[in-house]
Amino acid sequence: MVKIFLDTNVVIDLLGKRQPFFEDAKKFLILAQNGLARLFIAECSLGNLFYLAFEVYKIPQLEFSMHEFISICEIASSGKKVISQSLNSEFKDKEDGLQYYTALDNKMDFLITRDKKDFKYGYGKMPVLSPVEFFA
Repeated sequence: MVKIFLDTNVVIDLLGKRQPFFEDAKKFLILAQNGLARLFIAECSLGNLFYLAFEVYKIPQLEFSMHEFISICEIASSGKKVISQSLNSEFKDKEDGLQYYTALDNKMDFLITRDKKDFKYGYGKMPVLSPVEFFA
């Protein structure tokens, strides 16, 4: 079964039903519900996700959708090794580096993001795709 790591922006698209990105993000849930994929999000992303979803976007009925998402998605942990890799990497945005190295350390098959340009230093070790590219 394929292991798919979702960047925070894809999860916000899903939870917030943000257009025009929601339909592509929703397809990942369908894959997981049909037993075709395992979805993961970085443990370190949960704080950002909670802040964005509850405080910035104020997504209605978020508690329900967050519970539903967490019941389907697995949490990928990182540690000192991953933090050091991000800090020592060429990633300008160290949070993106943390996402990337968490996915790599947890042996993901794909990292899915809408901000591929921010992950250019990780190309070659693991496919980094947009939702549209993944389903093409």
